[in-house]
Amino acid sequence: MTEQLTTEAVQPRPFPDRQAVLRATVLVPVTVAHMHDAHPHRPLTLAATEPADVHADADASGLVGGLDWDEGARRLVVHPEPARVVGARIEILTVGDHPLGYAVKQPGGEVSWPEWAQLGDTPVAWHGQPDLLTEGAAHPCRLHLTGEQRALLVQAEGEHGLDFNEALLRVTRPIADALEAIPPGLERTAALGRLVAALIDGGARYLVPADPHDLPGWQPHLQRTLQALDAQARRHRDERPTPATAAHRPVRYDALVRAGYDGEPEIVLTPVLRRGGQWLAAMDPAALDLTCYRGSGW
Repeated sequence: MTEQLTTEAVQPRPFPDRQAVLRATVLVPVTVAHMHDAHPHRPLTLAATEPADVHADADASGLVGGLDWDEGARRLVVHPEPARVVGARIEILTVGDHPLGYAVKQPGGEVSWPEWAQLGDTPVAWHGQPDLLTEGAAHPCRLHLTGEQRALLVQAEGEHGLDFNEALLRVTRPIADALEAIPPGLERTAALGRLVAALIDGGARYLVPADPHDLPGWQPHLQRTLQALDAQARRHRDERPTPATAAHRPVRYDALVRAGYDGEPEIVLTPVLRRGGQWLAAMDPAALDLTCYRGSGW
């Protein structure tokens, strides 16, 4: 192999079958307590999404195939066959009121929120009768979620499902297309060189492991690539939201202070969510920090 400078194309963005992804989506109603246990170090979580076929402790094994040599057919093959559509498992709070615990008004007017209602840096707008809150006293606090707000959350979390399927396509489709174009009857090394060159020319160098000749090393590399693309998209959605993206976290919370059933003041938190727009690109394979092959075909 020789190191060569090559001009590499940008891989076109693949679009998953939106309807197939939505049909494979599973909504799981959960409680605030469950969300706190599942995400103890995050602010109040209203919804969370994982690929339906991948548990939190799994490594995406089985979703992407590895590379193998079929001696009988004298060709490279992907084995096992990669997944085509992966559904989303969306855990989401139910519509209605959710007790959060007790909030305490501190000296100076600042409110210490209960453990289940840590709001992070999300702004809070006060309404009703905030003067009813007594300094140093503990006041019941609850979350109010409407059907419209829950629908916006489902829309937003659905983007994670689409992102994961886009990442899956960015891993599986370039390899399938490249293998399809390799003529039969080549020697193993020659066929592998054609594959590597086609991936690089197509802007998919990130799919080629550091040692392409090691066929068993392709599957773990492709699994890491799938996970890295999905993680990159999640960071972009959650950390750098734009007005055109769906509401992955509230714009603010409206805090209504009013007299409760027992006449004592209570705080009702209502999330204010942004309406989603077009599903925009959220991943850039060229920016991935992966160890991959740096040469060209041979």
